[in-house]
Amino acid sequence: MLEFNESLIAFDLQAKDAQEVIGLLAGNMHAQGLVSAEYGAQTLAREMVHPTGLPTKPFCIAFPHADAEGVNRSALGVAVMHQPVKFQNMADPDEGLDVMLVFMLANRDPEEQIQTLRNLAVLFGQPEKLVELRDQATLQAVASWLRRELRLS
Repeated sequence: MLEFNESLIAFDLQAKDAQEVIGLLAGNMHAQGLVSAEYGAQTLAREMVHPTGLPTKPFCIAFPHADAEGVNRSALGVAVMHQPVKFQNMADPDEGLDVMLVFMLANRDPEEQIQTLRNLAVLFGQPEKLVELRDQATLQAVASWLRRELRLS
């Protein structure tokens, strides 16, 4: 089961770079015992080699994650950015993308990761849904929107 709650959401986040976003989301997960203290560093190291920025429309998203090592319980962390932050393009690592939504995955089970990525991929392909998510007015509204759209408990 994927852990998801309001304290795993960074709403209207002002961050200077991808490293800060990843550190914050991993820190939130670690504070709840969902991942090890090293998970943020593992995710950042993986992001340097295998970037996760996607040039979706009308704005870009990223879904940083690391391997199952260091994951105690599967979880989803989300950052809705106040202003875009640069992540490298998954398809072209030399290209920086201005990312507005970050979905950080921590999956213990590879099968579960595939299912979560499928659910997110459906969302990524619908520009109107991305706008809907970004335009939620409160952290609570973001949480209930995600629960509904991603079928999270």
